[in-house]
Amino acid sequence: MLNKLITDAIHKVPDIIPLLSYKARIIFGLLPDIKSAEMYQNRIEKQVRELYDDKKDDTFVEEFMLLIAAYLLLAYRQAWQDEGGGQILPDYLQQMYQAQVLAQLAFVQQYHDDIVAARETGGSIDDLIARSNLWAVRWDEAYNSAVLQIATENGGKLIWQYGDTDHCDTCRQLDGIVAFASEWQAVGVKPQSAPNDMLDCEGWRCQCTLTITTAKRTPNAIDKIQRAVSG
Repeated sequence: MLNKLITDAIHKVPDIIPLLSYKARIIFGLLPDIKSAEMYQNRIEKQVRELYDDKKDDTFVEEFMLLIAAYLLLAYRQAWQDEGGGQILPDYLQQMYQAQVLAQLAFVQQYHDDIVAARETGGSIDDLIARSNLWAVRWDEAYNSAVLQIATENGGKLIWQYGDTDHCDTCRQLDGIVAFASEWQAVGVKPQSAPNDMLDCEGWRCQCTLTITTAKRTPNAIDKIQRAVSG
């Protein structure tokens, strides 16, 4: 269950920093220069190693919760700024952000317990470090979700674009399709967001994106999207 600090911090975004402990402010102080899933993962790995080495058993859960809240806020703010917004998120993005943070926080205590169990039994840290990627990919998911919603609110169009990775058959068929954001939303197809049963790759290594575009809508876009995900 969320403690009062985390609850207050989430529901008073973006005025979050004055509510934080000294240690949490240090974490936030590093964040402006950290704007990617890779950097987020590095920070998570550091937290995991410190707990495994028995250096922060009393603070891990709180700091990890704050870390999640902070990084996902950065992802939403980055998406908003990239689309011409300012520092303050509109209400619809704040609501999405809060919901995604709350969904992630439910798993923090179990992660802590698994790390402590491995430490106490001499288990390997490697699998625990590998799990950091499952947390880190939520940065891209948050950014992409924000872009999709911004475009939907503004009646814009989105194009599916390849990322720098091996591509599954679904992503190959979707690449280059332009549809209104509301259409992508209606069909329910989006990149990444693992586990994603719409894609053959299930989103785990997916680096594709839905990017706002002024390009002409693809003829029969919805039919082509549906064929791609059903094939």
